[in-house]
Amino acid sequence: MKITNNKIYETVKEVVGEDSLKVVEFLKDKKNISDFKIAEKVKTDIHEIRNILYRLYNQNLVTYYRKKDRQKGWYISYWTFNKKRIKDLMKNLHYSKLEKFTERLRMEEANKGNFYLCPNACVRVNFENATDFEFKCPECGVALNHQDNEKTIEFLQGKIKELEMGNGFAVVSTGISMGNGGKIGNGPKIGNGGKIGNGPKIGNGGKIGKTSKSKKKR
Repeated sequence: MKITNNKIYETVKEVVGEDSLKVVEFLKDKKNISDFKIAEKVKTDIHEIRNILYRLYNQNLVTYYRKKDRQKGWYISYWTFNKKRIKDLMKNLHYSKLEKFTERLRMEEANKGNFYLCPNACVRVNFENATDFEFKCPECGVALNHQDNEKTIEFLQGKIKELEMGNGFAVVSTGISMGNGGKIGNGPKIGNGGKIGNGPKIGNGGKIGKTSKSKKKR
């Protein structure tokens, strides 16, 4: 698999954060550059640059060595971007996403047709929890609406199929029969605030079975 600049930037952005891209873009074809030089070239405060460098270092995306400045008397760190690490991170992200989508699909299928959603998107709960809340939102008190999760299931099946077929990584069996309902492309919002594809929002970042202090005792 060829590691292009786009793949480098996409992986670093997802693992470390968008603010690190300016540092990676400057460092990627250079070796042993001091943090002061990096800060000067990307026009960013030295403390912010060091924070970014340490975050990159925690993911093994950069290496460094320290050398004492004979004139000033302090140690200076010299940094090099570790391009070889990108492929490992891409692989880790790939399988992590596959695992999360698979687990979400199992949960959605186990509760097919049994979800209830607050009109204000406060919570999304299964039938058991909706019964406990007397079909009222525990956050705002509005009546919960029944939600058909068939499209969510189709979307997840499509994303799993897409991940199993793509990125040049070995296929890992999810133990789930995909059937003919696999849909690749637009879909709902899945997970904790992270949007996958374009489409309608499902609940409040996909909260399932949320408990609340306002839950009534039976």
